[in-house]
Amino acid sequence: MSVSFKNIILLVLCLDVYVSYAQIQPATSHYMFNQQITNPAFYGNKDGISFGANYRHQWAKLNGQPRTVNVFADANLAQAHGGIGVNITNDILGAFSNTSVNVGYAFIQNINKKFKIAVGINAGATFSKLDGTKLITPQGTGTDLNDDALSNQIQKSIRPNLSVGIAFSHKFIEAGIVYTNLINAKDKFKGEVTNLKPKYGGVLQTYASSKIIIKDDFSVRPSLMLSTDFKEFQTDFSFMAGYKDYVALGLNVRGYNKKSFESLSPLISIGPLKNICIIYSYDVSLSKLNSVNKGSHEITLNYFLPNSKFNKNPKIINNPRFL
Repeated sequence: MSVSFKNIILLVLCLDVYVSYAQIQPATSHYMFNQQITNPAFYGNKDGISFGANYRHQWAKLNGQPRTVNVFADANLAQAHGGIGVNITNDILGAFSNTSVNVGYAFIQNINKKFKIAVGINAGATFSKLDGTKLITPQGTGTDLNDDALSNQIQKSIRPNLSVGIAFSHKFIEAGIVYTNLINAKDKFKGEVTNLKPKYGGVLQTYASSKIIIKDDFSVRPSLMLSTDFKEFQTDFSFMAGYKDYVALGLNVRGYNKKSFESLSPLISIGPLKNICIIYSYDVSLSKLNSVNKGSHEITLNYFLPNSKFNKNPKIINNPRFL
């Protein structure tokens, strides 16, 4: 392949400087483990404090390949009648990178002992950077890119973020719907004559997952996620089988439809210590990109600290006066 991936991406960005376009969320094969990354309604879904970090190295060995890092935490607060959370994401794609910082709150209402509903909101900002020193254009030479909308300088932009979601949780099933990027804000990068103003449309994402007990300590977990920017659809379906919280094996299928089949991703989840979970997956690309990349690696580390660790019953001292 004679043209690097970063060149392709920047050419796509520059095809139309003024026309808006939308983007599907960055891909992840671990969506069923960390729904709070995209849907704030899952903040505080567990009765405790959760910490996590996720790294995805997509299309390894391909120049300018996407790399994404997520660091996130959320907590269930009875005093706030819900949960709070924070998520920091750094996404790199060739000469373009962005860092998003979001904080949010979820109001949780218990319908009964087994069923609860939550409504959440996330707000924050994305700090974008376009490194013009890495750009290559067909007619560009040296420091002259020969493009009115591009600059050979490093440029930065800030845009606001806002997303809302709803989640339903039962003993054996959970589901959620989230709409991200409600504001539809633009980046603005100054070119030699005109400006590059990419606009990021909203994405609607639906999710459902169920944990089914087969026998004793064995269970299976099917999960489904559908994402759309109202122009394209992306599908993810996974199936995990596990023993207690010690180990689980599964497979995720992404982008399967009549026209394409994007990838298959074997997954493994292990719990080496109590309340710690490590997930690893390897995406086998089935699209035309398969001939020029070595698949995608993804790893997640999760830690959960239950509220019971903080709210222990006080020691009782009998007073003879009341005996």
